Parts: sequence; C-alpha cells; structure tokens
Amino acid sequence: MNRQLSLLCVVLIATNTMCLAQTDSELSEEPSAAPSVAPSTAPVANAGTITDLEESVWKAYKNKQLRSLQGLLYKTYYGVYADGIKTLDMEVADMDKTNLDNYTLTDVQVKFPNANIAVITYKTSQGETFDGKDVSGKYYNESVWVKKGNRRLNAFHTAIKAK
Repeated sequence: MNRQLSLLCVVLIATNTMCLAQTDSELSEEPSAAPSVAPSTAPVANAGTITDLEESVWKAYKNKQLRSLQGLLYKTYYGVYADGIKTLDMEVADMDKTNLDNYTLTDVQVKFPNANIAVITYKTSQGETFDGKDVSGKYYNESVWVKKGNRRLNAFHTAIKAK
C-alpha cells in the first residue's frame, strides 16, 4: 500500500510539474505572443473531444498503428506505470510486446486547468498480455493533454492496477 501511495504521489507531482512547466509561449502558435489571461468562456476543446482523443490512443495501441500513436503523443511524452517511467520511444517499443484484446473506459472525467491543458481520469477494464504474461484487469488511468498549435497531444499518462 505504501508503494502504491508513493507512486501516486510521484505521479501527482509529475503531473503538476508538467502542467506548470508548460508556458503560454511553448503552447501558442506564435512564440512571441504575450501571456494570456485565463479565458472567461469554456475552452475550445470540450470533454468529448478529449475523451475521443484518449479513445484514439487506445485504438492505435490496440491495433498497433505506430504512426497514429506517434501523432497523438507529445514528443516529450512520459508514461508512469508499476514497472517504471517510459518515454515515447519506450512506449512504442512496448507496443510490439503487447496484445490488447479488449478494453472499456468508464467513469471518465475531464478537467481543464486552463485553455491549453486537459486532464482526463477514468477506469479501464482490459484484457491484455505483455511479453506473454497476462496483465488483464481493472486500472485507474490519468492522461494530460496539452495544446500545441491547433492540436491536442498526450504529454503524460499513468495507469495503476486496481486491487
């Protein structure tokens, strides 16, 4: 339990750090744009858009669609799992060792800390093997999507197996 709590704390700190580290100039199309004030209206993306993007990541991973997956993940993507912290290249390499037979996303919640960042949390039930070992089960997930130009990219993902 302490190990999972420690991992959760690391994930929350990493997520917070990533969110705060993204500056308006990094996320806007115009590098010289002045910092913007948080909008008083709803962000352009909505919860449905972010949920659809998250589903697209799962579909690309399940179907081993490398180009689609890479197009959805930020170049400095990180994934945090029980077996370690993974970069984009490591995540892609693991795709070849994974057979994701089925999955469902439930209890989806999307929050927008600001117009450039979306945080999605949800539960999954998945039938999956990794490197020949059954890792099926229920998981708690979180992803952070950042706006880069006119696109939203997944910069961070974590999954913790439920007990």
